[in-house]
Amino acid sequence: MGTSENKFEKLTLYVGDLDSSVDDSELYTTFNEITHDVSSVKICRDRNTGSSLGYGYVNFNHGSKAKTAMEMLNFYKLKGKPMRIMFSERDPSKRRGGRGNVFVKNLDESIDNKQLSDMFSAFGKVLSCKVVRDASGVSKGYGFVQFYSELSVNIACNVRNGTLIRNQHIHVSPFVSRRQWDESRVFTNVYVKNLAETTTDADLKMIFEVFGEITSAVVMKDKEGKSRMFGFVNFEKAEAAVTAIEKMNGIVVDEKELHVGRAQRKNNRIQDLKDIFKLEKIKRDMRTRKGMNLYVKNLDYSVDNTKLQELFSEFGTIISCKVMVHSNRISKGVGFVEFSTSEEASKAMLKMNGKVVGNKPIYVSLAQCKEEHKLHLQTQFNNLPWNVVSSTIAPSPHQHPIFSQAVAPATMLSPQPPFRGYNFQSYFMCGSRMPNSCPPMSIPNTMVPQPFCPTLYPPAPPVGLYHSLPLPLLQPNLWNIYRRI
Repeated sequence: MGTSENKFEKLTLYVGDLDSSVDDSELYTTFNEITHDVSSVKICRDRNTGSSLGYGYVNFNHGSKAKTAMEMLNFYKLKGKPMRIMFSERDPSKRRGGRGNVFVKNLDESIDNKQLSDMFSAFGKVLSCKVVRDASGVSKGYGFVQFYSELSVNIACNVRNGTLIRNQHIHVSPFVSRRQWDESRVFTNVYVKNLAETTTDADLKMIFEVFGEITSAVVMKDKEGKSRMFGFVNFEKAEAAVTAIEKMNGIVVDEKELHVGRAQRKNNRIQDLKDIFKLEKIKRDMRTRKGMNLYVKNLDYSVDNTKLQELFSEFGTIISCKVMVHSNRISKGVGFVEFSTSEEASKAMLKMNGKVVGNKPIYVSLAQCKEEHKLHLQTQFNNLPWNVVSSTIAPSPHQHPIFSQAVAPATMLSPQPPFRGYNFQSYFMCGSRMPNSCPPMSIPNTMVPQPFCPTLYPPAPPVGLYHSLPLPLLQPNLWNIYRRI
């Protein structure tokens, strides 16, 4: 099994850095003209768009022909772009492990893949070599070299690191994956923010060179060449980077306060900020539970942080004081005052609750976190003293359906669950003095909680009392006791 796999690997070449317009037939022709031994080619494409991914594979019938093709066509320009050729590695763990990889930075823009390979070929067998470029093909100033053995990596780093090539000192170090770099606590790259617009690379290096040897210092610029007012400083030693952060963070340079920290990717920076905010919330909730933080409501719009602190300063030591404002800086009418002890907070709450400040009585209570406040409101709502029971009214067979208000006995009513909610307040509806009219009655309003009070009516006469009259004409005699004369 292992022999067949190795044989397959030696018969297949990986071809990278291909132009997007190169198709299978052109790739086949290029390799077959040299070896006349190509069995098949495959350019990898996007599943959705069908566009080339910039790399492909070439299969040969004989391993010696594959080796010859790699030696002759490596860095050969196909449609203006030099190809990068190496034997295919089918094991993903070996491809992504970074074994034998060297990271090279601070390269001159004129250095290409072949020149970088020639630079390091003296230290051992080079499997792959690449200078990273942007979308327009301009070098980003760094690249990677992969050796066959780890020994070549150590020799190359010791010999080439710091050498002057085309008026630039290159930095050579063993390759570290992004995951390893993110998890490592040792770092040399420092992020500097809030720089002046006139700050240059030389100025940035001059500011930080007192903390140790600097390998590179760059101020980031936009497409028009204007400063984006942040940059990066990379030190030779990690201790110098830590010292620079401790000494320079918060220092004012050119009338601007600098923010200096470890250089991180955006995702790591966001995660660190989330962790910091979460820790601060835990600390704030702990102080709230101890009864040291007060919530102040119904503040006048003229009350700001200073005024609020003056109002509560007589009761003890204030740790923090803040009036909440909208995005337009107008007060929301609420704020928070935190004392050093719970006794001071209790005293301030007793004295200041209901006090008139700026023609408005303020409300002061212990601050609660959002979850506790929501639970408190829910508990209050559940304990409100209303129990409106909706009951079923059975119509009487002795009355007209419109006026059927007789109530069934209590034993005939099925138990109903209590209804909680808002009902309209009932209002009075006057009766008419006309004959055959209905009596005055109270119509319930279903938006205000109302206790259930059944309306009592006189008993209906026997069914057979008036045989000659239609049923509706029985009503005047039925409601006779309600008539006003």
